[in-house]
Amino acid sequence: MASLAVTTLQTFLTLVPNVLMPRSLFGISRNDDEEALVSNSLEEVLEKVVFDTRNDTDSLTTRCYGIYGCFSIDQPYFSMARPINVFPLPVQSIMPKFCLYTRDYPDMCQRLHVMDPKSIAVSHFRFGKDVKILTHGYLEHGDKRWLKKMVQEYLAYDDHNVIVLDWLSGSGPPYTQTVANIRLIGSIVGRFILDLRDFFGVSPARVHIIGHSLGAHLAGYTGEYLKTQDAKLGRITGLDPAEPYFEGTDPLVRLDPTDADFVDAIHTDSGPIITGGLGMASPVGHFDFYPNGGVKMPGCGQHFIDSVAMEQGNIPYGLRRFIGCNHIRSYEYFTESINSACPFLSIRCASWEAYWKGFCWQCGDDWAKCARMGAHADSYLNYTVPGSVNMKMYLITGPESPFCTFHHRISVIMSYTKEARYHGGDIGVFYVSLFGERGIAHRRQLNMEEIFFEPGNVYTFMIGTIDLGEIKWALLEWTYVTALYNPLTWRLLSQPSVYVNRIIIDSIEMQQSRYEFCGLDQAFRSGTRRKLEPQEACPEQASPPGASILGTIINFDVGDTINNNIDAVNSGLNSLGNGQLLNNLASSANQVARELMDGARRRIGKDPMKWWMKKKQIRKSWRDKRWIEGK
Repeated sequence: MASLAVTTLQTFLTLVPNVLMPRSLFGISRNDDEEALVSNSLEEVLEKVVFDTRNDTDSLTTRCYGIYGCFSIDQPYFSMARPINVFPLPVQSIMPKFCLYTRDYPDMCQRLHVMDPKSIAVSHFRFGKDVKILTHGYLEHGDKRWLKKMVQEYLAYDDHNVIVLDWLSGSGPPYTQTVANIRLIGSIVGRFILDLRDFFGVSPARVHIIGHSLGAHLAGYTGEYLKTQDAKLGRITGLDPAEPYFEGTDPLVRLDPTDADFVDAIHTDSGPIITGGLGMASPVGHFDFYPNGGVKMPGCGQHFIDSVAMEQGNIPYGLRRFIGCNHIRSYEYFTESINSACPFLSIRCASWEAYWKGFCWQCGDDWAKCARMGAHADSYLNYTVPGSVNMKMYLITGPESPFCTFHHRISVIMSYTKEARYHGGDIGVFYVSLFGERGIAHRRQLNMEEIFFEPGNVYTFMIGTIDLGEIKWALLEWTYVTALYNPLTWRLLSQPSVYVNRIIIDSIEMQQSRYEFCGLDQAFRSGTRRKLEPQEACPEQASPPGASILGTIINFDVGDTINNNIDAVNSGLNSLGNGQLLNNLASSANQVARELMDGARRRIGKDPMKWWMKKKQIRKSWRDKRWIEGK
């Protein structure tokens, strides 16, 4: 029945005169008479064509939905990661809505219908323009504020056909049913894209689907359906693809690079679900962007009142932001990227730790190691190189809009003078303020964790700032950190200090821009701030001597070592084909441990000795109060 319908439509398209087809397809505007003629012609052919959408099944594990295909609940859709698996609801129960927005009607929804070309023909659809399909996730709908904002940004950028896909009827609880529903909804969207191709000549390669959370995997199912119909979707952007029931699954089950010519994803809430993470950690596309490491976003973690204030007093929206701030950052970044002059430039790197330590900072002569996160990620075509998939890209964003930052690699070169060597190293944190011709970047912390800085060595860090233009000078500050639990860091007979020879700043967006500011080998005592400027007579520095045994011991990171060991064990288990569950459990336990350690550090603060004295003072006050009341 389905093949008969397609054959009939194709025959009609080859026989019907051009005058009966939508004139916009040929760059000619339509008048009312032509629209009526198109509508009547399409109506006549559709009366003779019956599309089969019945729910038929001859198996306990497979159910068919006519032209939308058959769906199995057997492997790989049933696994340890997906213990409960159900069929999608009937087509009539979850039929999504398609709302077209154009520059002619930027605020009005023009309803389009799958298998109803007439609804497309009489709309203001631009047949020579690209198609952007935006869609939401679980427990959401197509009238969300963020979707409207994204529509406005796209129409401001170009005369696109922007379609909002609303699948509210299929996005309700339970979650397992919604997970099943998006398989069928993805096929329905695929059928709609084939309508655009078969009736109006719009190539699927010109269609770009942007899906948030479960909507990202829905887009993947659309791409999968089109492949069964000998078509290929142009692009999919997954905005923090949902983790539950998708992390660690077969590529057929989730979004993957084969679902479109180009697949990119932005990961902003990729911590394990037991720590509140809602997004996937695993790469799913050609480019996978992990801003700020992909787990915690700057500006999130605010109080509930602040979240409500950011949503103009809307309590439900404020609650959603308070709970899912990291998760929603993905579509906020993407929306800003559409018309932002700031490029959201990211760099390919092995890990977030390696990135912020400045190990990855050069894009290369052909910019092959860099890409723009967001709407214009496809402007870098390096994904066409064979094997270029799952490329992990990192960048830094700001805590509030505008989120995009310009990146700088800062190298702090420690002095190796006789005085510096005699004093030795000290543990602490560097801060820097940059002063440029276009603005000021105030007090950026360089090392996220305390480091034992040794004479003669070079320490590199990555930071993000506003567009500073040419950097004129820098304000460098160093603070000593008492590590109470580590006697090797104690300095009892002299004042903690470090000696700085110079700092070098490499601007990432301007790959040829480098600035050197001289420290004159002067001592930085704890809390010292010093202005560093270009100096022609800046003392030359000897080659770095490397880390000493003492420095290696003090800077030894137990957490990173544990992570590496867990990753090695997980890799071995996965090679046996049965390690995915243990992998997830181990990673989750490791993340929980990190959360606890971070919480303890926040409570203790930078100076454990002050925290300990404050705690003793509180206990003493409490005892004195009890004694007075008892007396």
